[in-house]
Amino acid sequence: MDTWDYEQFADDYGWLVGGAAIAVYVVFLVIIVIAYVRIIQKAGYSGWWVLVGIVPILNLVMFLVFAFSRWPVLRERDAMRAGQLPPR
Repeated sequence: MDTWDYEQFADDYGWLVGGAAIAVYVVFLVIIVIAYVRIIQKAGYSGWWVLVGIVPILNLVMFLVFAFSRWPVLRERDAMRAGQLPPR
């Protein structure tokens, strides 16, 4: 009777399992980055600000700036309500 050999299985198919795990990780990473870009764009900033998340201390500073500053989209809305800008 054949016994199942884990070591042989790991040698033969380990690259496949690892490759699939990396592929799933990359797909989730791309989805998360796209979501962050969309959120930042809805706030009125450029989507390129997502790259600030890579820099360790700067990402915390920019998070606080985004959280407590007046967003461009809100400034534009208030100006439109006041009649200063024509609607697009």
